[in-house]
Amino acid sequence: MREEFAIAHVLKAAKRGSALLWWCSIAMLFGVLICFALPLVDARMIAGVSVWEKPAKFFLSLALQALTVAWGLSLLQKPARGVKTATLMFIAALAIEMTYMIFRASRGEASHFNQSTPFAAIMYGVMGLGAITLTGTSAFVGWRVWQQRRADVLREAAGVALMLGALLGTFAGAYLSSHTSHWIGGDMNDANGLAFFHWSTTGGDLRVAHFIGLHATQAIPLAALSGNRWMVAGTAVLCIILMAATFSMAAMGIPLLRAA
Repeated sequence: MREEFAIAHVLKAAKRGSALLWWCSIAMLFGVLICFALPLVDARMIAGVSVWEKPAKFFLSLALQALTVAWGLSLLQKPARGVKTATLMFIAALAIEMTYMIFRASRGEASHFNQSTPFAAIMYGVMGLGAITLTGTSAFVGWRVWQQRRADVLREAAGVALMLGALLGTFAGAYLSSHTSHWIGGDMNDANGLAFFHWSTTGGDLRVAHFIGLHATQAIPLAALSGNRWMVAGTAVLCIILMAATFSMAAMGIPLLRAA
């Protein structure tokens, strides 16, 4: 079972599951490197951090999600109707999301919560539809894998992870997008946030719950290392509890970690 999670094995499996998603994830990882390098020549800031930080993090998160979906597809023991269409929809939504984010960053403007012009308002709505498409197609692939769960605990874990991660991520994302920012109380600035993530240390931050919800997709399959289906179920429940706790904290204006 441990060999199933070796990085080389996962990458080979992902490429076998969907070469399109595999190459897409590789391109996204190059995007991460470029966006993290751009601040060396572009000093513009938004909310106290580089204009290129958000695209870099989305490139990284979506590359990981694309690899996870591709890996999930490799677990299908027999062809499943609709997965090719779901894959193409995932890639299309991903491309639209990142293209718009890069466009806004190149202008030194925010992509999220930006409804300053009719075009910006329309595109913010398009991004919302894109996000739902990304989680919806991930959930669909998870459902197809889960239908074959009797084969082994790994397929059950992958199916649950893709479906639950999509559900939790969509819930947190929808609530987040209904606000005018991800902050609730505290300093509305990322400069003094937690290292790398920049989550607020002075008030509530809805990004924490959103992150936990989305990346339950990667956490739950690790429970399959135990070979125990109850461990998989327990990890799924733990992800729900952690997301609920951090969501409640954020809604009450409480940071995950408070600045000293």
